[in-house]
Amino acid sequence: MSYIFKFENNDIFINSIKSHPRVEFQIYQGISYYNNILPHPGAFTTSSIYCAPKGYISLFEQNIDRSGSSGLEEFSGTRTANGNAVLPVFELAVPQRTDKGWYSGDTGGAGFPPERYYENPEYPDTDPSSAGNPIIQPFIIKDGTRTAFRTTTIRDFNSTEGGAVMTHKYPLTASISKEYYSATTPRAAGFQAAPTLGGGAPAAYTNGSVSHLLALKNVMNSHKKLSPYYTFYSTVEPRVRDLGAPGDPTERAEGTAVPVGLVSIPSIFYGSSIQKGTVNLKTFISGALAAELRDINRNGELIQVGPTGSTSSGSVAGVVLYDEGFLVLTGSWKIDGTHQESYTTAGADYPRWTNFAQTISGSNAFGDASALTISTPSSSYFLGFNGTTRTPALTMLAHAKKNELNHSNNPTCVSASKGNIFSSGGKGYVENMELGIKNTVSASYNTPTGSFEKTTYISQIGIFDENQNLLGVAKLATPVKKTEDRQFTFKLKLDI
Repeated sequence: MSYIFKFENNDIFINSIKSHPRVEFQIYQGISYYNNILPHPGAFTTSSIYCAPKGYISLFEQNIDRSGSSGLEEFSGTRTANGNAVLPVFELAVPQRTDKGWYSGDTGGAGFPPERYYENPEYPDTDPSSAGNPIIQPFIIKDGTRTAFRTTTIRDFNSTEGGAVMTHKYPLTASISKEYYSATTPRAAGFQAAPTLGGGAPAAYTNGSVSHLLALKNVMNSHKKLSPYYTFYSTVEPRVRDLGAPGDPTERAEGTAVPVGLVSIPSIFYGSSIQKGTVNLKTFISGALAAELRDINRNGELIQVGPTGSTSSGSVAGVVLYDEGFLVLTGSWKIDGTHQESYTTAGADYPRWTNFAQTISGSNAFGDASALTISTPSSSYFLGFNGTTRTPALTMLAHAKKNELNHSNNPTCVSASKGNIFSSGGKGYVENMELGIKNTVSASYNTPTGSFEKTTYISQIGIFDENQNLLGVAKLATPVKKTEDRQFTFKLKLDI
């Protein structure tokens, strides 16, 4: 028998579950491996079923095991086929079948190439066999509502003809990236000024647009109360100060430009913030650990902690911006004084923390696109940290009180020795009033049962709305025995 009870005021509450998932990247030769996940080919994709490069994560995991064109390509021209007007909204990138309303466009004087096909709106079904498993692709048709993708500029939108198809790209992917700023590179991106009057040569490059490093100036300075290593100095050009090791006689003066390595971590990997005290960076030379950084003081300082006795052990090599997801590396000392590779386009150099993960896909030396081709076969890297996620959870308390929930309409609840439960015919329906409830109480003696007790077993709990519509069911792994002198409280949790 089912019972319906109303939740009291103290039976429902909403809280937040805080967790710290671990994230790790293994980096070698321009490729990052996220949490040691290897790409798995599918039936339609030969590289990865997620349709994303190695080390990348796919937002919402769209386009799983899909390959081929979606067929959404903007087409301009007179839309006729076989001399009759049709109403296609896009050109099919992959030729489809010609039966059931698919027409070739080079007849009727339209002048279209024969390989283009157009849809008859009366027969919209297509044959996907020639397109494999086409990708999902969002599109918007330009109309009077001025609806467009957020990445579409006003200029591009206004220059697009009405009725044109504007498309976007799925899947949306993200991964870590690395930028390198040498000591002589301006921290602001250069742009070329307009030509002088009279058609003279353009003026010299001047510092104008903001680089990713310069954009972090205010954020870094706001953290100076945690550590002086966050200080971002700006004189003629914005620069970052490297204090060096405590008491180091080679400590740089304020305003002296230093090489900087900037590691960017998208928030999809760490959630709301990076957990303090969990950041770990390692540099390997020929497979052997050469140096390791940790934020052991939980104040953002990345301190070299190993191997024991390594060069500059105990020195601060950079800082972590926990909430923003950036690692600013300024440690420019030689990690290994015997090994050299071309970590940047400047030629052979010793491994340094500013060169950390410089070969990763999507990294570059600031203003130098050729740095994307850097190859360091003897160097590999590790980056690990814990993220922070908060999941809202709805908690409901369902009570089974004493002297309640002790009757059942299950036919097996009554004793079979008392005859039929009911009898029915053309003149009526009559229940057996002499039915007895089956006694399931075990006994310690030879008799099969003990003294009679009303006993039921609670197997599932349903959640209803105010109109008694079933919203969900919570099932117990093992039914709970309920006697009249027992009471239970079931705790139900639902992530929202």
